[in-house]
Amino acid sequence: MAPGRRSGEHYDGEVSSAVRPVRSWIAIVAVPLFAFLTLCAWSFASPVGSSPDDDFHLASIWCGLGERPGLCETAPDSADAAPTARMIPAALVNAPCFAFRPEQSAGCWDPAASGMALVARANVDGLYPRLFYTAASVFASTDPQFSVIAIRLANSAFAVGLLTAVFFALPRRVRPALLISVIATSVPLGVFVFASTNPSSWAMLSAATVWTSLYGATRATGRRRWVLCALAIFGAIVGAGARADAAIFAVYAVALALILGVRSLRQQRWPISTALVICVISAAFYMSARQGGAAFGGLDPSAHALTLSQHISNMFEIPSLWTGALGGSNLGWFDTRMPAIVWVPATVVFAGALFVGIHRPTRRRMTAVTLALLALWAVPFVMLAQSNAMVGSTVQPRYLLPLMLIAVGVASLRPDAERAWDGPRYAVAAVGLWVAMTVGLHQNLSRYISGGGGRIDAGAPGSWWWPGVPDPLFIWMAGSAAFAGMLLTIWIATRGRGRRAPDAALLRAPRGSQPTEITGSAST
Repeated sequence: MAPGRRSGEHYDGEVSSAVRPVRSWIAIVAVPLFAFLTLCAWSFASPVGSSPDDDFHLASIWCGLGERPGLCETAPDSADAAPTARMIPAALVNAPCFAFRPEQSAGCWDPAASGMALVARANVDGLYPRLFYTAASVFASTDPQFSVIAIRLANSAFAVGLLTAVFFALPRRVRPALLISVIATSVPLGVFVFASTNPSSWAMLSAATVWTSLYGATRATGRRRWVLCALAIFGAIVGAGARADAAIFAVYAVALALILGVRSLRQQRWPISTALVICVISAAFYMSARQGGAAFGGLDPSAHALTLSQHISNMFEIPSLWTGALGGSNLGWFDTRMPAIVWVPATVVFAGALFVGIHRPTRRRMTAVTLALLALWAVPFVMLAQSNAMVGSTVQPRYLLPLMLIAVGVASLRPDAERAWDGPRYAVAAVGLWVAMTVGLHQNLSRYISGGGGRIDAGAPGSWWWPGVPDPLFIWMAGSAAFAGMLLTIWIATRGRGRRAPDAALLRAPRGSQPTEITGSAST
């Protein structure tokens, strides 16, 4: 027995050295697969046109590659036709017949509607950046159901693939921050948006990857650094190419990464150069989209100016937007209610991740966390003030999900994050999120299939479902099982790591200091 060790104690790395590689390889395959299957369930859990403003987003996708016969055509000359009007398949125009009508199932939609119909607005004038719509337009066809499912599944696979690539490129001690930030903010709005045709999915993906990749590059060397710099740039392109506000968030993420990671300008010249490239790219996308004007002029500046008491009310109500992103606000067109069993545990996990992360922070990390939390409050407050709007209108919770991702990630960047979440704390958080995800998925299915009702079998009786797809009960159970499998696999793969002998760098680090990041093969 090693000196100073009690009988019965062991270091996980010594006893399970033969088991850990097997667990790691299983996790490498299983976690992304389970994550993708979870998003697949959410992809099938709602009909065509179910995400916010899908009347605009679907028209923009079908016109993303320009005018194409049978997909996107010029509107006929008419005094009533706006410059942004286009002709798209009629089934797409009528798809959101259930919007704002929570008791109305998706059975009101006729997917067999033929011909072309006029849509008043599409992204033909560059209101949004064009990259997301152009990429999604590859899947556009005359069969709206097939195309929308293809876009959702491709979007889900892209999100899981990029997050997985960034995870394995990161130095080991940075990986928990990425994992915690995504999981703690994903239920229910996050998974709903990731598996949708909404450009906010790319904004969230960018927020999760840009700062982690750039910060990881400041902690890595050699080829790993080059890969992380490339991933940071790619993540910025993904976000800025989807939404103008995501371009601003990318620059903000760069600033936080530099605050956290840069200690020597000479040694960090490549991450700094990458940061400059990201700022240029973000500025170019931002300037190319008219949507960017909302950051300074507001979303509805023509509304009556708010009084002082209304501004104060907004300030006090801002946290409701955070809980709204965690299920406190309705999904879809704000017409799919999430019960308290969804948003309460999701909010507890989000808050818990923040508090667990903020433990003996360094000066740099405390500065970054403070800036992240201030942004969560200041950005929506300024947007509401400029738009002359009150909380609950205009500024939607999904606009803040990227900032929430960054805030939790920065807070979770503690050197002993695995140990902090090893044991009952992880079990409680995992069970809470699983319950929230399972109930949220059921509510979403039930709302569109039968207009609600709360039956255990979400599809009985029902007036809508995808042709050729297994029944809703199977989709619900499969999605729930996949999410549980992902959380369980993460626990199995990391079990015991927090109990092994601390790294020498951590033992030598004085109170309040940041241990030197281990790079190279030891960090993988």
